[in-house]
Amino acid sequence: MKMKTLATGLIATAAAIGLSVSAAFAQVAEVNIDLLNVRSGPGTSFAVRGTIPMGAQAKIIQTQGDWLYIVTGPIEGWVYAPYVTILNQPGPGVDAPVTTVMVCNGTNRTTARVYRQNGELKLRVHDRLDHITWLDTPARMETGAGATAYVNINGEQTTRVLQSQSSPTNCSIQTTNRPLETGVVTEIEQPQ
Repeated sequence: MKMKTLATGLIATAAAIGLSVSAAFAQVAEVNIDLLNVRSGPGTSFAVRGTIPMGAQAKIIQTQGDWLYIVTGPIEGWVYAPYVTILNQPGPGVDAPVTTVMVCNGTNRTTARVYRQNGELKLRVHDRLDHITWLDTPARMETGAGATAYVNINGEQTTRVLQSQSSPTNCSIQTTNRPLETGVVTEIEQPQ
């Protein structure tokens, strides 16, 4: 119980002073209840996307109050912080922490996250309605024509996430055989 209280206190303290969890911890949470609900938003009123069992570890992407946004295997979403223990080091099967470069939330159903892991740029595309991550591959960055583009390297479909250089909060997601989806940038990497 003391560990739960300590973890919750540390998360709240980090959030209160404006630190990200990535700066304060190794970004790994271990589930300490039988089955932990992973939700679509930071609260019990949001839909359950799936569950993860006791002892499973997940990468922490961000925090909001007592809620953590985590990624583990195919499940991505929000979990209640008092039900996990923050670890100093990831265990087997948990990748190194990631750094978010930018997130484009499409106005229709798609969310694209550009991130760095072990020095490699990657692109993850998630369908919010079907709760499916359908792309998570290495990517490259291209600049020109007033936008920065993040393009997947592997796979048959080409996906581009464009971020306007003149208005950095505007973005769009373009994928072969899918309509263009405009969106809003909700996270941008902060300079160190």
